[in-house]
Amino acid sequence: MSEDLAYKIIVIGNVGVGKSNISSRYCDGTFYEDIVPTIGMDFKYCHSTTLEKKTRTVRLQIWDTSGQDRFVALTTAFYRNCNGVMLCFDITNRLSFEGLNGWYERLEANCPEMPPVILVGCKLDLVHSIDANDGGISLGSQRQVEKSEADAWARGHSCLCYLETSAKENTNVSEAFQQLATYVAQNTTPTVEGSRSGINGRDGRPIHRGAEPKKGCCSSF
Repeated sequence: MSEDLAYKIIVIGNVGVGKSNISSRYCDGTFYEDIVPTIGMDFKYCHSTTLEKKTRTVRLQIWDTSGQDRFVALTTAFYRNCNGVMLCFDITNRLSFEGLNGWYERLEANCPEMPPVILVGCKLDLVHSIDANDGGISLGSQRQVEKSEADAWARGHSCLCYLETSAKENTNVSEAFQQLATYVAQNTTPTVEGSRSGINGRDGRPIHRGAEPKKGCCSSF
């Protein structure tokens, strides 16, 4: 494995779609049923391996942004100089899918160069819920956005791919982050960590160092 590199990844989308839980699941291996919506912005550090024959370890700084309207003006300031974007919606909430255009337009307005984007459908576990208290009877699908429709949106907006995930069941969460980590490692000029004062961002400016990273769970497609 090569040197430890740092890339800034932002996670955006409507409030309540599951952004914080996919970030926590990947970085910390945790899931919270009643997670409190992010206020403003939060970020975590973690390691990821790339999906290459010669595997590399890269360091991700994951910025979990608030989806609340009152914080949009604040959080868009953090879009600049990001290396990659996780654009999230809830596959059981049609309005969150319809809100994707607005989030994409904010990226275009606030990023001098359009960063690579992965479209992520969250809460896959709710698509075929089973009620354990009712004899294991299926409650039926809560899906409000078809996979084919989301795939078409992703292609139409030049996203790297579309993945459906479940932070609760830990489905495709690592795969989504690894896909993005692999692309940015191959196509973004990396910055090697080497200064005690912090890690340099995409434009060479120092980024505040947080707690020591935890290694994410990794598997390939």
